[in-house]
Order: sequence, then C-alpha cells, then structure tokens
Amino acid sequence: MLNVPSGTIFTMKKLAQKAFDERGKISHYVNDFFALLTIISIVAVVLETVPSLQQHTQTFLIIEWVAVALFTVEYLGRTIASTPTWKYPTSFFGYVDLVAILPTFLGLGNFTFLKSARALRIIRLLRMVRLAKVARRGVTDDSMGVLSLNVLIYFMMLTFALLVTGTAIYLVEPTVAAFASIPAGMWWSLKVFMAGITVTEPVTAAGEFLFVFTRFVGLLLLGLLIGVVGNVFRVVMGGKK
Repeated sequence: MLNVPSGTIFTMKKLAQKAFDERGKISHYVNDFFALLTIISIVAVVLETVPSLQQHTQTFLIIEWVAVALFTVEYLGRTIASTPTWKYPTSFFGYVDLVAILPTFLGLGNFTFLKSARALRIIRLLRMVRLAKVARRGVTDDSMGVLSLNVLIYFMMLTFALLVTGTAIYLVEPTVAAFASIPAGMWWSLKVFMAGITVTEPVTAAGEFLFVFTRFVGLLLLGLLIGVVGNVFRVVMGGKK
C-alpha cells in the first residue's frame, strides 16, 4: 500500500486550495484556463461529428485526451481542496466534472455509444455561467458592467441550450440526414427557437418529444431576451437602473 507522508498531503491540500479557492487571485487564472479548455474540448467534440472533417480524427483524439487529462487533474485538485474531502465529489458540479471525463475513460473498451456520451461535457458550460454570475456580484448594480454581464450570461445560456438540444436531436435521430452532425442539430434547434420557420420533423417518439421541449426552451429564452433588451433600453435611453 502506498504510504504518503502527512506533510506531503498537507502541502498538496494547501496548493489545491490556493488554486481552486474562488476567493483567491490564483483561482481566477485557473478558472479562466479551464473555461478556455472546456470551450476547446466542446468545439472539438462538436466538429468531430461533421462528416467532412473525418480526416482530422487524429487531431480530435489528441485534443480529447489532453483535455481529459487536465480535467482529471482539476477533478483531483478540487477533491483534495474541499473540506471535508467528500464535499466536492458529491456536489452538483462534482458530478458534472465527473461526467465530463468518465465517458472517455470508459470508451477505452471501444463502446460506440460512449463516444457520443462525451457530448455530455457540454454541461460544464454551467460552471462558466456560474462564474459569470459570481463576477456580477462584484459589479455595482447601476453600472454598465452589470448590463454587459447580463447580456453575456444570456448568450451563454443560448449557446448552452443550442448545444444541448442540438446534440440531443443528433443522438436520437441518427437516421435523418438533417441531423447528420451536432452543428446541423444546433441549426435545427435555432430555427425551432425562432418559431414560424419550417423545420425537419423528427421521425421517432423521442424526437417528437424533443421537438416540443426545444420549442418550450425557445419560449423561455425569448422571455429572457425581452428582459435583457428592456434593461438595455432603460440604461441607454434613460440612464435608469
């Protein structure tokens, strides 16, 4: 059994706490790095499904394993930094981060469905939304900074919704040419969000349910957009909070 000196464990815990404590300065750089890595890895997973890009499979594979290796380091670091240790792994974002790396490791068994399951990494975007909300707390309520962050958060939510619904229709309708890739599914979702635009009808029961769900999400996003635009006009035209 590996015997790790208590002093070494204490040092690792202190370093991990400095790196992942949201109140510290170092954590801002760490969070920015992993936010960028999340975007890169998600873009790679999305583009990997495009038939015309199949010749770049090796590049996508390298990006995947580099990202998963770093996400694993992050997961272990956050686990070590949490007090008690089980607090982070059993938290919502602990499960989210585990889902981001588990399909890739399980995919070593060459289970085809796990390759698609890597798209669940999209959920990591919720951490970025949370970080944006945390950043908003430090901005004066009547400043343009709050307005800018609200607009940013809205577009992050829109992107998240497009990725989730676009990936879902790609997975549940594999036989329909209009959903041949995740980008194609995202384009379909955007048209569903905008309502009134003719879209390809799903052929399965799961696809039909997803169509209704996507339309509902579009209505929610429209409500959020009206609120954001209303705030923009109030600040720009009237200078009010």
